[in-house]
Amino acid sequence: MAIWLYIFKLMSLIFGIFVRPLAYLVPKQRNLVLFIGGANGQFRDNIKYLYLHLYRSRQEKFEFYFLTEDKLVFRELQIHGLPAVLYPKWSTVLVMLKASIVIVDNLDWIRNLKYYFLVNTYKIQLWHGCSIKSLGLDNAVYKANLKAVWWKIWYSLQGRFPKYDLFLSTSKINSEKIFQPAFIFSKIIESGYPRNDIFFSKPDTFDLIGTDNSVIRKAKELKQDQYKIILYAPTFRDTGLGDDFLEKEALNIKELDSFAAENKIFVVFKIHPWRELPVDFSKLSNLIKYRDTGDVYPLLPLIDLLITDYSSIFFDFLYLDKPIIFFPYDYDKYIREDRNLKYDYHWITPGPKCMHQKDLQQCIQKTLFRNEDEYRHKRKTIFDMSFSHKNGSAAKHILNTIYDEIANSKDDKLYPANKR
Repeated sequence: MAIWLYIFKLMSLIFGIFVRPLAYLVPKQRNLVLFIGGANGQFRDNIKYLYLHLYRSRQEKFEFYFLTEDKLVFRELQIHGLPAVLYPKWSTVLVMLKASIVIVDNLDWIRNLKYYFLVNTYKIQLWHGCSIKSLGLDNAVYKANLKAVWWKIWYSLQGRFPKYDLFLSTSKINSEKIFQPAFIFSKIIESGYPRNDIFFSKPDTFDLIGTDNSVIRKAKELKQDQYKIILYAPTFRDTGLGDDFLEKEALNIKELDSFAAENKIFVVFKIHPWRELPVDFSKLSNLIKYRDTGDVYPLLPLIDLLITDYSSIFFDFLYLDKPIIFFPYDYDKYIREDRNLKYDYHWITPGPKCMHQKDLQQCIQKTLFRNEDEYRHKRKTIFDMSFSHKNGSAAKHILNTIYDEIANSKDDKLYPANKR
């Protein structure tokens, strides 16, 4: 381990020792809520849509802010008149110490010492997707590390696996199979995901914050010109040096571009924010890259076909009942070196599996132009299994649940409404 990493961990330990008491000594402000996005506070996923629902509902029960470390995100929210705070400003630290509730949908929220200021809050974890992979404490890497006392101490000090007061799941099977082995929580609720509410209404100005508007506009224009729009959204790999479909030569980008041009197809690449894609898309006619950190959900209703591998995005796409092709070109390596799968892959994935580009392109033609869709029934089966609430009011349902939990809570830091 590099010396600088030891120094950082030592500084974090010292900082935590001195800051934690402040989190308990500073009086909590009644119903002050912080929303924290993933990857240094990006405005996307479940946290974005629950935050927007709270803003639109004009509830007076809460004072709330979106906390971000990204100055561009902060400025954009300010421009739209949305309440936000920028970390690590001292004024933001004070808000954090006074906050009684923190709502997150990721593991990153603890980073850069944020956990220490928020250790004494009522914590709500929305998470960011159904999963076929092992997560959190159920991940093989964490399981191995936790056998060592040093790692147990370090994880505890940094708040890697805090206890959540409330955890969001989407169905009974996901609660039991995915989330209960992976996280520590007092209570779990089952509902839809707030980000999927976007499928039931036309996106407005707020919904489009944090998206790649130029790609969305391009997709709309091309659909009017009878183009078919494909989204390729591969998941993150724990191993590998770059974007694996290039690293493993699974895709020839120029060949795919030619195929798309010949068939009047437009392919949108949405790469995981933790990966880089060394491709000059300006030299390609029918392929385009969506902003890595952008919210892709307002784009999904425009998509005719989704191509993915192990990503949870395919569960969300089931709401739209459109074809999905799975491209697990590195399946053996992935289950051996990256993640354990919680389901049989061939059973849980409602679409054809292609291992090579030639097969993938043939499958695209069959699906888009010959309307060969053998997975409609299977999509419904997986959809019904994965989501117990499907009516497009997930954010409302979750917020009402939070109201009830707080009103009935005996936790002093919440200052519930019935004690006012």
